[in-house]
Amino acid sequence: GQQRRVVLATNVAETSLTVPGIDYVIDTGVARISRYNPKSRIQRLPVEPVSQASANQRKGRCGRLGPGICVRLYEEENFEERPEFTDPEILRTNLAAVILQMLSLGLGNINQFPFVDPPKGQAISDGIQLLKQLGAVEQTGVVITRFGRQLARLPVDPQLGAMLMAASREGSLAEMLIIVSAMAAQDPRDRPADKREAAAQAHAKFNHPKSDFMTYLKIWEFYMDNRREHGSAELRRICQANFLN
Repeated sequence: GQQRRVVLATNVAETSLTVPGIDYVIDTGVARISRYNPKSRIQRLPVEPVSQASANQRKGRCGRLGPGICVRLYEEENFEERPEFTDPEILRTNLAAVILQMLSLGLGNINQFPFVDPPKGQAISDGIQLLKQLGAVEQTGVVITRFGRQLARLPVDPQLGAMLMAASREGSLAEMLIIVSAMAAQDPRDRPADKREAAAQAHAKFNHPKSDFMTYLKIWEFYMDNRREHGSAELRRICQANFLN
């Protein structure tokens, strides 16, 4: 007989693929959206409400060949308050990485490049200034250095790439790979609103008195030790008990 099929998908399913036979869509209304944080100077993937356009794309995944139903897990008023479209990525990304890649490819001055959605001048200036501080470009801001060309080959944020290259020279690349991964992703420590005190107590054993970076290493070592000793189900239980995502 017929079997019910459940498809769990990220926002890649909004436009990049079509799954036949979908009659119902359940939309959480959120997605991980790449966004540059100017304070930390790190590109992150925070969970944010999607735009109206993205929500409508999700709705369109069902009923393509017949009637369909979309259930949104948020109120209609919330939907109406959302922006109509998602910000173009060029307006929410770290331009240091864009500028570095443009210089490495010989695409010329970013201020003269015909972007469809031109970034703000301040964002360009901040990106160039960061590359100067890293030593990836000369003081003119338009000539890439040898270090910059090496940095451009790494598929990570320029600051994180500089950390990896420095760690490689100092013989601590294995540890830095863990730290950089933690900085580029969501904090692995879970802090539920109704269990904040319990989470803080569970996380206390990972805290390092001198460095948050060392805290990341302690969390990783805890995870790997338990991964070697336990199966996946028990490992999941241990992570949940210690409020680790």
